[in-house]
Amino acid sequence: MIARNWLMLGVAATALSVSGLAAPAVAQEMRDMAAPEASVEAPADAPAPADGEIVVLGFGQTRQVQTVTAADMERLTPGTSPLKAVAKLPGVNFQSADAFGAYEWSTRISLRGFNQNQLGFTLDGVPLGDMSYGNVNGLHISRAAISENLAATTVAQGAGALGTASTSNLGGTLQFTSRAPSDTADLVASGTYGSNDTIRAFVRAESGDIGGGLKGYLSYGFLTTDKWKGYGVQRQHQVNAKLVQDFGERGSITGFVNFSDRRENDYQDLSLDIIARRGLRADNISNDYALAARIGKIYQNNAAIAAYQAANGGATTGFTPPWAGVGYTYPAGFGSVDDAYYDAAGVRRDWLGGVTFDAKLTDALALVSTSYYHHNKGQGSWVTPYVGTPAGVPDGSGGTIGAASPPLLPHHRVRHRPRRQPDAPDAGDRRQPAGAGRLVREQRLHPSAPLLRHGRWHHAQSQRP
Repeated sequence: MIARNWLMLGVAATALSVSGLAAPAVAQEMRDMAAPEASVEAPADAPAPADGEIVVLGFGQTRQVQTVTAADMERLTPGTSPLKAVAKLPGVNFQSADAFGAYEWSTRISLRGFNQNQLGFTLDGVPLGDMSYGNVNGLHISRAAISENLAATTVAQGAGALGTASTSNLGGTLQFTSRAPSDTADLVASGTYGSNDTIRAFVRAESGDIGGGLKGYLSYGFLTTDKWKGYGVQRQHQVNAKLVQDFGERGSITGFVNFSDRRENDYQDLSLDIIARRGLRADNISNDYALAARIGKIYQNNAAIAAYQAANGGATTGFTPPWAGVGYTYPAGFGSVDDAYYDAAGVRRDWLGGVTFDAKLTDALALVSTSYYHHNKGQGSWVTPYVGTPAGVPDGSGGTIGAASPPLLPHHRVRHRPRRQPDAPDAGDRRQPAGAGRLVREQRLHPSAPLLRHGRWHHAQSQRP
């Protein structure tokens, strides 16, 4: 199996905070200096005037900061990405191809024109990278935590604070905070059923304070839903566990372990030209193998005749196509071989764990340190007709393919994937150069062969500050 393994160990930046440095807000006393003759007698039933004191409150923020609370999340469909919840804030733009906003390949978020590659994301002080698809320095928030376990999402627009554990917070930060365990034992459960065979379940067991300030919770979330167009399923299992030892005024120690196992079938990317030809509900054709095989054969015929003409001064006399009977014209609505693929999908399995020490050393000095570990194993696959199916692979009927698909000439082995992220040029194409740490394998269709996966793997081990 072609897979990708990411191992990440790190220690979040230690934060020292000193209280008492900020002066309290100054209350300004306003006195009525008007002349007596200019005063107007108030009605007898008017309320008594205030003492004239105006209090100005300061929160120590030098930038615009807004927070979406757990109560705001509860108004959305259970399982909705917290990124979708912050879309209501001014200056925030969020887009996704699915209703939950959790389909990573299509997810886009921007703050005042800064795209997500220029934003910083953290969960309880743990860096999540820029949350672009396949990033090697973090993971998506929809896999890092169950949405019901988030207490708040804080959005800081403008340059991020220096204390944020991120290297991409030029345009702002989104800081996710998980909920603290309850002081009382509790059991919370919810279930959702909807269109497209959507089933969502969530349960959380709270231990309550079992003595000496020790408390925790264990929760599980499950989601399965069919794609709203095309064929395929989005499925996810998640487990979140958190344990807190509260020492009162001296501080606390918090440990957490989060697990996610996600499988999603892709939606095909659409250009304006594809929409004009195939409509808004166009998608991959995983329900029609015969059509996928036909498109692959037509592609190979076109590539073969182009190579023949190049070698024979443009002449086609004597040319025999590799696939007779299918011609050279794509089916109605298809302008190229990349208009739709037979199938595309991604799988991700993540473990995220960490320990946070919050110590109040003195009345004016506190120390907060977070150590964490992240392990990710995943694969993104899509089936294209570029490379011929080799002999010996399973034929889908219990046997194997005896003859390989006819090969194309080398200069016609197109390596092109029209999946672009306009706001993320570095990650705009899943098929990155080998120097970027990915191996690319392409394959074409065989008329009687099962469609193999187009896969790549990546292995990286790094430490994050």
